[in-house]
Amino acid sequence: MQYNATEIADQLRKEIVLGKYERGEGLGEVTLAKRYDVSRGPIRDALMILTTERMAEKRSNGRTVAVGYDIKGIRDLYDARILLETHAVNRMDQELFEKYKSHLYDYIRMMEDASDFETRDIETDLSFHYLLVKMSGNETLMHLWNTQRNVFRTLVDITSEVTINHQDEIISQHTRLVEALEDGDVRRASELLRRHLEEACEYCCRGKSMI
Repeated sequence: MQYNATEIADQLRKEIVLGKYERGEGLGEVTLAKRYDVSRGPIRDALMILTTERMAEKRSNGRTVAVGYDIKGIRDLYDARILLETHAVNRMDQELFEKYKSHLYDYIRMMEDASDFETRDIETDLSFHYLLVKMSGNETLMHLWNTQRNVFRTLVDITSEVTINHQDEIISQHTRLVEALEDGDVRRASELLRRHLEEACEYCCRGKSMI
């Protein structure tokens, strides 16, 4: 298999969040190039992605090292996501909701289809949540969410490993959220979203602790 920079960054990001790389541990280009059997070009690009996401940092001596993540770091990431998404829901543009409501239900059906095969469709889950932000009509919020999309994907990936037997409830949470928005109860929708993400945070922390 020929790895590209995005795939390498995805694997390293997950390993950093799970603590397989400690804070300050080097991410050497030569070592990683040998591991993935690629030239140093894709490795440099992958490390640039991780540096932009603050998963890694480049030291003054030119070395790139892992930032490292503990449980508090994961909770901080989820706190930021909760603030961003609930704010977007509280600023929901009703016309945009009516325009995209059917897409939300489409995503829920896709989640149900994946659940039938005992898998979780991570990209569909992310698309659902991004659409909630998009329906605020706030391009700055959309940009902020997208800058963290890869990080969110990694968190959902880790969470999925401990929630495979809870997919029906997770899907139901998404459905109740959309129904609250249909009823015009933005406050309830925001609260449901907050609880959903807080629960996801606990699952993610549990997944990290199992490593």
